[in-house]
Amino acid sequence: MANKKISVIIPCYNVSMFVDRCMESLEKQTIGIDNLEIILINDASKDATLGKLLLWEMKYPENITVIPLEENIMQGAARNIARQYCTAEYIAYLDADDWILPNAFEKIYRVARQNNADIVNYLSKKTYVGPDEDDPTTKSGKPDRFVEVRTPQERLDFFMGDCPLLRGCWDKLFRRDFVEEHNLLFAEGVFDEESLFTTPAYLHFKRIYLLNEYLHRYYQNPISSTYNLMRDMKRRDDNARTWEATYQVMKEDGSLDENYELAEWFFIINYFIRSLVFATGRGIPYDLKAVQEMQDTVHRYFPNYMQNKSLQKRELYREPMKLIDVPLDESNFAEYNAAWEEIVKTYPDGL
Repeated sequence: MANKKISVIIPCYNVSMFVDRCMESLEKQTIGIDNLEIILINDASKDATLGKLLLWEMKYPENITVIPLEENIMQGAARNIARQYCTAEYIAYLDADDWILPNAFEKIYRVARQNNADIVNYLSKKTYVGPDEDDPTTKSGKPDRFVEVRTPQERLDFFMGDCPLLRGCWDKLFRRDFVEEHNLLFAEGVFDEESLFTTPAYLHFKRIYLLNEYLHRYYQNPISSTYNLMRDMKRRDDNARTWEATYQVMKEDGSLDENYELAEWFFIINYFIRSLVFATGRGIPYDLKAVQEMQDTVHRYFPNYMQNKSLQKRELYREPMKLIDVPLDESNFAEYNAAWEEIVKTYPDGL
C-alpha cells in the first residue's frame, strides 16, 4: 500500500447494517480509491460485520486491510492499533455508520498539501436518513480560513475567537508525521476517548486549515454502541477519566506550561462542566462522593481557575464554574443537582 495519500481508519463493531454504506462512500471518492489506504478494525463483532469487511478486502486487496480482533477493546484502543498500519501522508477517521461526500477527500487533501497543514478541519452534518435521502448541500456560508500559530498568545486568540473545532476526530484530516511526532493516542477502555487525541493536537499544531464545508455525515444511529454507552451508568465517569489522562499528557509534554491559560480552560470546561452536564442530561447524575472528588481534582490541578480571564469572558461558563466551589453534603446535594438540571437546559447540544 505504498504511496497512498490518505489512510482512513474505521473501527467496526456490530455495524453489518451500515458498513457497506460507509465503504461505498469511500469507493466513490473522486480522489480515487487507489489513493486511499483503508484500515478496517473488526472489534470482535458478534454479527456479520467481519464477513462484510473481508469481502471489501477481497475486492480491493491493494487498498484495504482488515484487522480482526478476538476481544472487544472499544474504539480508542482499536484506533491506536490501526495507526501502526498507516503509511499514507495523512490520516482520517471515520465511524462505520457515517459517510463522506464523493468529493470530500479530494478537497481536503488538496488544501492540506497547498497549505502544508498539520490539521484540516471540515464540517459534519448530523442526519437521521441515509445517503439516498440526504441533502447533499455542503456550503456553510462561512469562508475557508488558514491559520498559522507561532506563539502561545496566537493559539489562545484562535480558540477564543470564532473557533469551530470540536473534540471529535471524524471531521479532521491529520498529517501522519504530526501525529507520530507528538505520539497522539486515544484513551483506551473508555467512551469519550477522543479528547486525549485531539486536545494535544490542538496544543501543538502550527498550521490548520478550516474548510467550512459540510463534507461529513454523522448518522444518528439509535442502535450504535456509542449511543448506548452514552446512557450506561458504568460509563458515566469515562469523560472525566479521559480528561485526567489528558491533563497528564499536557503536563508531561510541556504544553501545560507553554499554554497554561488555554490548557486550564480546556480542562475546566471538559473535565468538570461537560461531565456534569453530559451525565445530568442523560439521567445518570453523579453521586455526592464523586462530585466531591471532582471538585478536589480541579482545586489540586488548577487552584486559581477562577482567575482565568478566558473562562470569565464566556458567559456560558460563569454559573457552572461557581458550582465547582460549592461545599457539599447530604443536606444540599439535591439542590445542587437541581441547579445542574437548569444549566443543562441552557447548554448547546454537543458540549
